[in-house]
Amino acid sequence: MRKIKRILGIVFVVIAIGVKLYQGWDDKNLPEGDGSISRAEKGQFADKFTEVKTSGAGLELLENCKLITGRNSDGDSFHVKHAKGENQFRLYYVDTPESEYKTYRGGDSNGERLDQQGAYFNGLDRKEITKVGKDAKVFVLGLLKKKPFKVLTKWEDVVRPGREYCFVIIEWEGKEVYLHELLVAQGLVRVHTSGAELPGGRSYKAQRSYLEKWEKDVKKAGVGAWGFAPKNEEADSGVEGSKK
Repeated sequence: MRKIKRILGIVFVVIAIGVKLYQGWDDKNLPEGDGSISRAEKGQFADKFTEVKTSGAGLELLENCKLITGRNSDGDSFHVKHAKGENQFRLYYVDTPESEYKTYRGGDSNGERLDQQGAYFNGLDRKEITKVGKDAKVFVLGLLKKKPFKVLTKWEDVVRPGREYCFVIIEWEGKEVYLHELLVAQGLVRVHTSGAELPGGRSYKAQRSYLEKWEKDVKKAGVGAWGFAPKNEEADSGVEGSKK
């Protein structure tokens, strides 16, 4: 009897924690950026967004998708609920910076990855690049939590089964856009990782080239990470192993 009570008690605690985590993603509790990283002005780059199409290129359309909690979700990866179930999806073409320095079992860390991401954005150090990563996470999860969105996927695995590449389609300034393009326009990603043919027929090579040219304009405009100039701070960086 005691064993049954103990098991029931554990189940109750797990359910309570799950409910708490879900409630934590109420719109009112979404994290907010501090405004130190600039956004593209309204209408800026509006003529550059590729016309969205939802069929073709071997992609399956999932409509009325919803972000579920913050588990396994950041600026380029999301835990999504849709009509067929739940999946972890990752965006094609782009990589948002890590939002924190992490150490793993065995002593490895994501420090080298942070350094690569920082170097891409004109040499940001680890504290600066994680700030960009946090801002990208805030921006993206805020958009996805706001209303249902669409996903296009070929169910192509990211390294191993259980996480698949995709395109995400959201509403932005009155029209549908591809999220990976919006993130390029906002200067919050590097053009990096796998890609795929767009539904309209644009090849992987052509789309990557298009994004890289677009990124040059974003860089010139100083939007997002490209214009990030953190204030001088005497306090410790708070990031283990950060560069001086």
